[in-house]
Amino acid sequence: MAFTRVPSEQLNFRSASTGTHLLDTYLEDCEKGGITLSNLLNKIFNETTGAIDVFTFSYDNTSGNEKLFLKIGTDGATNEIASFTQLFSDLNSFKATALADMETKRVNAENSATNASTSETNALSHKNDAETAKTASEAARDLSQTYANQAFQTTPTVIGQGILLAQLHGSLFDGSTLSA
Repeated sequence: MAFTRVPSEQLNFRSASTGTHLLDTYLEDCEKGGITLSNLLNKIFNETTGAIDVFTFSYDNTSGNEKLFLKIGTDGATNEIASFTQLFSDLNSFKATALADMETKRVNAENSATNASTSETNALSHKNDAETAKTASEAARDLSQTYANQAFQTTPTVIGQGILLAQLHGSLFDGSTLSA
């Protein structure tokens, strides 16, 4: 608490923040609007907690008639803040836009899921087709190898027959005939 002294008939109030004041004048300045200093302090501070409790905001969420209210002090009147009226119609508009965007995104996500499922089915079908083609190519390879082996095994016989035919029709027997 500040130190006071009696220089004559009035008390001085020395504040470390604001300097020296005549206490009578200081208290009169505090009693604005016919409210005593004690009532003024009760309006500023919560009587139970001691916390500063000057402003109270409240909100009426009635659809299409949203309002923001301000109450100054604990016993002050609750007044609508007119400058916020447009805010609520803007918020409703933004909310409607956001919900529409969310629905669009949901539909897009649903379509993506369907497309992914179709792609998975197509990939599985193509995989099965590739496995069938692989099996067919392996069977063709095996058959061609079998035929190649058979051809390789009969090559000496075929060469011998070719030589014999060449000799029969070649210059060795030119003009002669074979008789049995």
